[in-house]
Amino acid sequence: MRELEAAHPELIGSVRTNVGDVKCKPRSKRELIELLDMGAKMPLANIDTSLITDMEGLFRKSKRSNFAGIETWDTSNIVTMKHMFASAIYFNHDISSWDVSNVRDMSHMFEGAHRFNKPLEAWDVSSVTDMSFMFNEAERFNQPLRKWNVVSVTDMSNMFSCAEHFNQPLDGWNVSKVHSMKYMFYRAFSFNQNLNSWNVSSVTDMCYMFDMAKSFNQSVGAWNVSAVTNMREMFVRASAFNQPLSDWNVSNVQNMREMFCEASSFNQPLNDWDVSNVQDMREMFSKASSFNQPLNDWNVSNVQNMYCMFNEAKSFNQPLDRWDISNVKDMAYMFCEATSFRYPITAWSLHNQSTQGMFLRLPGYCDMESRVMCLTPHDDKALKYDLEDMIQQFGEKAVHDALRLYGAQYGIKED
Repeated sequence: MRELEAAHPELIGSVRTNVGDVKCKPRSKRELIELLDMGAKMPLANIDTSLITDMEGLFRKSKRSNFAGIETWDTSNIVTMKHMFASAIYFNHDISSWDVSNVRDMSHMFEGAHRFNKPLEAWDVSSVTDMSFMFNEAERFNQPLRKWNVVSVTDMSNMFSCAEHFNQPLDGWNVSKVHSMKYMFYRAFSFNQNLNSWNVSSVTDMCYMFDMAKSFNQSVGAWNVSAVTNMREMFVRASAFNQPLSDWNVSNVQNMREMFCEASSFNQPLNDWDVSNVQDMREMFSKASSFNQPLNDWNVSNVQNMYCMFNEAKSFNQPLDRWDISNVKDMAYMFCEATSFRYPITAWSLHNQSTQGMFLRLPGYCDMESRVMCLTPHDDKALKYDLEDMIQQFGEKAVHDALRLYGAQYGIKED
């Protein structure tokens, strides 16, 4: 006690209640940290935090195991709690009684707080604008949050990413101001709740939103996604997901790279989508092993990349002859191991696109004109690679016959 008075007389607030017990009232975050650095000598219950406005990173990477008394803290003036308990691996204390009504930033607040699993639903979070990474890697957290008023939040990116046990209803949330939901449920292995009532009309980025959310299979077909520009890997590895999306307005989306890659259950109609602004479709249905829906009405005239688009999409067998692929630069491995695909693509106009391995390991695809058309006379290495694969699949005579029939038309010499 005397040591504290000598070093920090300005921190002494009310008088001691027991021997060695003192109430301290820090005037700044620096003074608060000095008190916390005293460890067990300064019980958390003896700190009056009513003058503090900033608790950013206060217990970040803390090895502290005893948080008794922290529930008594006056947090009514706090504006930021960013990173407050980030990587505080032993933190699991009930702070549900805190007044957080003035907090604006809760980003990363419980990130990596692996043991934390206490109630928070009573919090007034109506002033919070940033909840990005809030429960990222909070592996055990699974508490109700449905009653939260999130009306001011603009960023929910990574909010529950890697929160492996979280599976609570969120359907009551007003997310109308949220701009980013990227990675929101990434690796949220248990999450499977109804979100269809959400107003996502302000969201522009949904990339990786349900990446590896392997339990998620809820309807989101009513969402207004007209502002979204990025759907890259949105449902990648979401192995249970198979819900209708045909009513989505995706007219502003530019990136659909790997959107349904390894979404092994997905098989819903998408033919009515306006994809006229999409530039990247690489691996879009790669390893989407159930998908077999018409896509021939798509306007793909702005797409530049179709690399591995249907790679190992083993059920896909739909005509694509009406596609305008004039701007596509990379079609390599597009149908590689898409073992059901049979339709000709000779209506396409190829102009030096990269088409290496386009029909690799596809012995059932016997349209030899399409195969010859997709050979690359401008790339000797790729040409040799694909000819060797064709010979392996059909034999040398069949390949030479095909080259005699179609080679000259597509600039391929038979030698």
